[in-house]
Amino acid sequence: MAGRGGLVSAGYVLFRLGERTFATPLSDVREIVRLTRLEELPGMRPPLAGVVVLRGVPLPVFDVRDCPGVTGDVLVMTVDGDEVGVAVDAVTAVLAPDELPEGEPPARTLPGYVVGVRHHGDAPVLLVDVHRMLDLKRIPA
Repeated sequence: MAGRGGLVSAGYVLFRLGERTFATPLSDVREIVRLTRLEELPGMRPPLAGVVVLRGVPLPVFDVRDCPGVTGDVLVMTVDGDEVGVAVDAVTAVLAPDELPEGEPPARTLPGYVVGVRHHGDAPVLLVDVHRMLDLKRIPA
């Protein structure tokens, strides 16, 4: 099983951003929590949207949604050695590898965080490396 950025996984987490469905390797996601309240802190800049308190510990949450809002789901991940959350509109499924068959390679014009194309039913699903997605969305201090 390949790690982060690889195309082989123990499974996939499907999530929605706007009208589009994406997938990321299940091995990159520690847990999924429902986002019902996001605490904003002074001085934060997008895409860092706030914190959620997870089992008594504040978890910084990056919001990669086009229309940030209060509710959604949070993918809890480790990024650069730190535990962070990534807010998405909704997690729609957790699938085994054979439930998301490989498709064509990503087009050169797609963002660098797109590492593959899969198919779920009749619809293509972009396989993304959320770590790379966060790197591209971060704004230098």
